[in-house]
Amino acid sequence: MQNALTAPSLCAAYLDQFKIGAAVRLDQLLDADRAQLIKRHFNSLTAENDMKPERLLDHAATLAGGDAVTAKCDFSTCDRYLAFARDNGLQLRFHVLCWHNQTPRWFYAKDWSDAPDAPLADAALMQKRLESYIETVMEHVNRCYPGVVYAFDVVNEAIEPAQGAENALRSKSPWYEALGGEFIPCAFRAARRFALPGQKLFYNDYNCFEPEKCEAICALLSRLKAEGIVDGMGMQAHFVLDGFDAAACERAARAYADLGLTLHATELDIHCTSMDEESQEQLATAYESYFAMLLKLKREGVKVENVTFWGLTDADSWLTGFRKQQSYPLLFTGDMRTKLAFDRVLNAPSH
Repeated sequence: MQNALTAPSLCAAYLDQFKIGAAVRLDQLLDADRAQLIKRHFNSLTAENDMKPERLLDHAATLAGGDAVTAKCDFSTCDRYLAFARDNGLQLRFHVLCWHNQTPRWFYAKDWSDAPDAPLADAALMQKRLESYIETVMEHVNRCYPGVVYAFDVVNEAIEPAQGAENALRSKSPWYEALGGEFIPCAFRAARRFALPGQKLFYNDYNCFEPEKCEAICALLSRLKAEGIVDGMGMQAHFVLDGFDAAACERAARAYADLGLTLHATELDIHCTSMDEESQEQLATAYESYFAMLLKLKREGVKVENVTFWGLTDADSWLTGFRKQQSYPLLFTGDMRTKLAFDRVLNAPSH
């Protein structure tokens, strides 16, 4: 193990391959050591939660505005990430514009009411609200921080074959309930209108390597690509060590790439429950095989542009709380030492 603050730079090792990113929190940007860790090893940032609708939407200001269409936003926290990226020469993936989760119910209510049983707005009004929200966010980001955001996750996790809705869309979603499947192209059309030249628009989803889900996602992306309103697939990469299958990842990645899309591995971590030697060897081997797969695709001309780790160190990972057991899923320990997996990933481009 090395001190992560003096270890060779991970993003420098991949400079000719693809961006290396991390999903981070505001407290990490404000902590001197963790901020230094970010600047040393990553050239792409994602806000773990602070750019999701529930963190941007301002209920009181929206009510005061008296406009049935336009929701007001508070960008004060969001701007801290954008300024950090700008001031340190990093680029940022914006996550996320349209998601059924972490969006407050009042945003869907007829009169912006936060009462739990408030009547919902009709489809026409919800379409206008969605378009207005996307315009508000993208206009702020691009006007105040030009050149910082290079990619937007436009729609997140809209496919769920088990729920059995049209074209395998997630039926238990307020966006689906409001607009049916039309909310997806609606969001992408709006994002395309307000994107700056060079900014890429992504669909992002988990378990996207499962064959049935991959097939449904490809069908959706084919329709969006035909309309010219999507640029890439965000392949969430939350894995469990015991079930990790690099070959399945490769098959799905090729399916998305065959549509002519740019690929981002957007949320990479591998749930691992022990720091013992055997477990850490398995973790290192899994990471090595995953990066070897991406590098092989890159050499073949597939447009792999980014890999983003979901978290900074093991101590910062969401997985311990989510799994309700201690997880050691990343490349750095909680006290900011490198792990065997770091060494394997660092050296993968040289093989």
